[in-house]
Amino acid sequence: MTVESLPTPLPAHVRAAFGPTVTYLNAASCGLLPIEAAQVLERADRQRVTGEFVIPDVDPIIADCRAAIGRLTGFEARQIAIGSQVSQLVGVVADSLPPGARVLLPEGEFASVVWPFLARPDLEVRTVPLAGLAAAVRSDDALVAAAVVQSADGAIVDMPAVVAAARAAGARVLFDLSQATGWYPVHATGADWVVGVGYKWLLAPKGSAFLAGTDAALDTLRPVAAGWYAGYNPWETCYDAPLRLAADARRFDVSPAWSAWIGLRVGLRTIESVGIGNIQRHDVALANRLREGLGLPEGNSAIVSVEVAPETLERLRTARVIGSMRAGRLRLACHLYNTEDEIDHVLDVLAG
Repeated sequence: MTVESLPTPLPAHVRAAFGPTVTYLNAASCGLLPIEAAQVLERADRQRVTGEFVIPDVDPIIADCRAAIGRLTGFEARQIAIGSQVSQLVGVVADSLPPGARVLLPEGEFASVVWPFLARPDLEVRTVPLAGLAAAVRSDDALVAAAVVQSADGAIVDMPAVVAAARAAGARVLFDLSQATGWYPVHATGADWVVGVGYKWLLAPKGSAFLAGTDAALDTLRPVAAGWYAGYNPWETCYDAPLRLAADARRFDVSPAWSAWIGLRVGLRTIESVGIGNIQRHDVALANRLREGLGLPEGNSAIVSVEVAPETLERLRTARVIGSMRAGRLRLACHLYNTEDEIDHVLDVLAG
């Protein structure tokens, strides 16, 4: 996807919604929490202290989040299940595959996408270089799974090519959107299922995740973690047999971590108010400013990965720049709260 390389500054009120005291370039690990989210969470915690917290009041908040995730991913709210971890949700898909099924993934993929399949020794799992993922799909493959934006270096999967190759082979597609949703357009992936988390680019506390899928794909899954929140009316079906699951994707729900979803609603509203297209242009422009300063070619990702000396991360921390080391390289992630001045500061630090 081609993105304008010239910066498109976001309105000042966007930056004012956050309160960083450092140069924070680590959304790929954990996004900044909006000030409003911290205030909402503090209020909820105070209610728990005073005994005034009402658990069912979280249900409409989750419904709002489900609808917003649907708008971002192109699925209907009824096709979206909630969870707490990507690996748990990928595990539901892995459980659905028949013995001997063949699964194709990129080399270097994040463990939460790979390990649920490896945990089943009766599956045949193979990996290939990311650039050759679509070309490597075979007629006997059952599933192709990949993160749309790779965790280690920010490389972006060619979604149309992968989906087309999978369809030609009769295989299904699972995309992990954890490093994409919140800055990269994922409303038309063409996948059978998508999964993602809220605590990175969606600016939420840790503890929220989602699984969305087409009706046909969801019908192949088994609610292996069926609990009270998966009932068709959780507050009326929370005791005893028989099994009374929801008819839609809620049958795969697990009981929510309240704070995670309370905070996620604020993050989703922030993302939607700015707009994915605006955020993408902003984030990629900053990342390309960083690449240019480092002598790297222009890219299309908000994540920059660069080889550095081992002591570089500590030098950045001393200069109050927060990034991370992944796969032996420095990973810096630009998001809507970052500015050009911050990028220039990072370049000065890296230049010594």
